[in-house]
Amino acid sequence: MGQQASNPCCGRDRMDRESPSMPLRRITALQDSRVHFINDAPMMCLLRERLCESREGSYVVRDINGISLFQVDGILTSTRRLCLPNNGGCHATIERGAVEDEWHIYVGDERRVTILKRIVSNQPVFLVHNLPDPFPLRGSASTLPLPTLSVRGNFGLLDFWMFDCSDPNTRKVAHASRGTPPGTALQADKGTYTLEVAGGLDVALVICVSLVIDDAYSQGKGFGGDV
Repeated sequence: MGQQASNPCCGRDRMDRESPSMPLRRITALQDSRVHFINDAPMMCLLRERLCESREGSYVVRDINGISLFQVDGILTSTRRLCLPNNGGCHATIERGAVEDEWHIYVGDERRVTILKRIVSNQPVFLVHNLPDPFPLRGSASTLPLPTLSVRGNFGLLDFWMFDCSDPNTRKVAHASRGTPPGTALQADKGTYTLEVAGGLDVALVICVSLVIDDAYSQGKGFGGDV
């Protein structure tokens, strides 16, 4: 992930790299009165890369024990929908913004998160801005707060870290890497990658951010067009 092995956001081989740490404060974005998505313990989720190239219209996100966490619908459309399992309905949608390299995550008509892709020191970085309550409604203007998370790494190889922006020591709170961890109960296919999420971090948010990144680097294709 990065050009040099000493880069603090570089991924390492699975056996010798560090694990994500809990954020300084609990980070949540997509909760509502029915559900929240923060675990006290770390969690590993399995996703499939290049979903936009899939011929299927949906994909089930599972943990490493095979338990269904979410279903991603609208894979072949310009709007991805993160649905609750067992026909729980659509909880959040991911949509491209009005300008290049911008995405929004909505819960209902409330814009909860804006994701921006930027170039910093000649390297691509995704900045995740969690919006404060009261949340702006779809189509309304708002001023972005400082980013909650930054995401850096080798996005083309799906090997990247998410950092807690409130920590001056750039605490790593989630990691994505190709393949599956040892001991998983699932027989994963070649295109599977693992999201390792620290306790205290919104799992649904991490999955949505990863879906944006995967789509942005799937042979240059993105939601509703090229990236």
